[in-house]
Amino acid sequence: MLAPLLATLALASPTACPTDPQASAAPRVVAVPALAGQKLGKVNYPDAVTLADHELALTFDDGPDDDHTRAVLDILDRHCIKATFFLVGQEVDADPALVRTIAARGHSLAAHTYTHPERLGALPLDAREAEIDRSFAAISNALAAEPAEVKARAVRFFRFPELVDDDASLAYLREKSVTVFSADYGIDDWTEVGPDELLRRAIAFTEERRKGVIVLHDFNPNMIAMLDQMITTLEARGYRFVQIVQAGG
Repeated sequence: MLAPLLATLALASPTACPTDPQASAAPRVVAVPALAGQKLGKVNYPDAVTLADHELALTFDDGPDDDHTRAVLDILDRHCIKATFFLVGQEVDADPALVRTIAARGHSLAAHTYTHPERLGALPLDAREAEIDRSFAAISNALAAEPAEVKARAVRFFRFPELVDDDASLAYLREKSVTVFSADYGIDDWTEVGPDELLRRAIAFTEERRKGVIVLHDFNPNMIAMLDQMITTLEARGYRFVQIVQAGG
């Protein structure tokens, strides 16, 4: 009789996610400062966000996508996970209401250029700077009329398209005191790989690294098809998802 009682108490615990008893209703928050010259993510850089063993942080690139981002938000809500969305400025301008929804649901909003050029460094310097500035401005404009706690979801983090940086853009971001985010690993879900293979990669790569910031793409229905199972499988193996925010708001 004791085991069923303990299971019932665990499900009823106010600290448990109401729709996912394997997760916490309030995941650990990892505050990262926006610092001049700070570059994080093992794909590109020596340093990474400080995470404990078996801690993971989800990030999503290239949105917002009107056809798919809401499905991602619903899955994250189900597991009480708060992610970081690296948004493309022109997509933000096209659907600011969706951006406000992402922020209102408690996720962090970061910049990913304005038009997502495949190689930002191939553009003239003034065009590179405009891509950066306009991407942050689009997010700010979308949240302009929101309460302060929602505006605070906009963070001074930037991710290069294709994770390909260049010295001049890095110098400009350093001047702006923006932290550059790469990732610790991804699963190449921007390709046409099916959901079964994406799930296999996600589990295998996570078990190899045991912690890290994961890059995914919320425009891809194949990724969305396996996202729920990826989360529950990793939770069953002892992994926990943390929330990345900007230190100091």
